[in-house]
Amino acid sequence: MKRNYYGILAISVITLLFSSAFSGKISQLSKKASQLTMGMSREAVIHLLGPATWASIPSDKGEFAIPDPGIKLELYWRNPGCVPVVVDFDSNLRVIGWDEGRVCIEGAHLSEPSEEYSCSKPDRSRFCK
Repeated sequence: MKRNYYGILAISVITLLFSSAFSGKISQLSKKASQLTMGMSREAVIHLLGPATWASIPSDKGEFAIPDPGIKLELYWRNPGCVPVVVDFDSNLRVIGWDEGRVCIEGAHLSEPSEEYSCSKPDRSRFCK
């Protein structure tokens, strides 16, 4: 039986890269996000995670535009060294999905929305607190 050594080498390299990106260390915010459940209210999520850092609303365009018409609001929390925690809400502002932000690289601000999505903006602040 002939072995595919290039395939085995490629899988080994991918595994090494994957394991270094996911060092096993997760943030306190990601630990809190692991307690999220489907159907939670926006208020309950904010009580658990604290005020959001960014919000994406249906009228947004660009990289952080809402990707699915069933999502009516996406809230993002800054998660230093890791990708942001992201929670998706339906039209009743109930949780329909989330990302716990478990991809971490020390010292990085990965995939953070720009200032135009900031919860400090008047059109977003009411969703974030």
